[in-house]
Amino acid sequence: MSGVGKSTIAIQMFAKNFAQYDNVCFLENVSEQSEKSGITNVRNKLLSELLKQEITASDVHGLPTFIRRRLSCKKSFIVLDDVDSATQLDYLCGELDDLGPNIRLIITTRDRHTLSGKVDEIYEVTPWKIKDSLKLFSLRAFKQDHPLKGYECVSERALECAGGVPLALEVLGSHFHARKLKFWESELNLYENKEEAFPDIQKVLMVSYNGLSWREKEMFLDIAFFFKDENKDFVTRTLDAFGFNAISGVEILEDKALISISNSNKIQMHGLLQKMAFDIVRQQHIKDPGKRSRLRDAKDIYDVLGNNKVYMDC
Repeated sequence: MSGVGKSTIAIQMFAKNFAQYDNVCFLENVSEQSEKSGITNVRNKLLSELLKQEITASDVHGLPTFIRRRLSCKKSFIVLDDVDSATQLDYLCGELDDLGPNIRLIITTRDRHTLSGKVDEIYEVTPWKIKDSLKLFSLRAFKQDHPLKGYECVSERALECAGGVPLALEVLGSHFHARKLKFWESELNLYENKEEAFPDIQKVLMVSYNGLSWREKEMFLDIAFFFKDENKDFVTRTLDAFGFNAISGVEILEDKALISISNSNKIQMHGLLQKMAFDIVRQQHIKDPGKRSRLRDAKDIYDVLGNNKVYMDC
């Protein structure tokens, strides 16, 4: 899930440990850099920083002997931030694994399947607990580590909206900073009761959604609207009936942390992701709910069905 703090943790680990190594490289936004300048240029940048000399080969598939020799005899620390495919990972560091224990590699990704069979350990970054969430939120909203007197209840409501996601805590905290209590209450009432999402939060969360195929997007929206907290087997059977081949689709959504499966085999979705899904559909036609692909608000449903406003694409 985007915004949960993967990159921040990687930055902190790099800052804490890089001095222990001879060669170091922190490559941020790997997927974005690869899209803009090409994966070969990204790999050249990686090798250039490790070797402390410019590498400009147009195709560096396979490590030349001199590079292997230099990397194998020194300790190297590499962080690859936001890798979005196994192909990217193989191209960037597929042969580095062969250089032995001198290479330490940390990878952040929004897709767990990217790491499958390629790493020794996977650490899943989860939403923050209440205590830490309140501290981060308060630092942004009040410039201290606890709420101001009289703002305790609205702060708790804001934490519920953020759902333990650091990005959301920072955005909401900054949004409410130096605002009067009535402003807090007005904004929270709007956010809690409507399908609209805060733009700065939505922008980050949409990165994962935009990376889905059409089938996966449709399944994600269906789960958000109709199947949250439902039994996984029931959901896959239902979606299969509509031609989705849902078993693989559900697994992909889980790998990308857009859903999770509970111990009781129920499909779960973070509240921010569900609100994002609601807003995606709302944006299909803001003023005419009858032209949207899905409905959830009781008033909209009554208005559409009661006034025969359903539109069919044929």
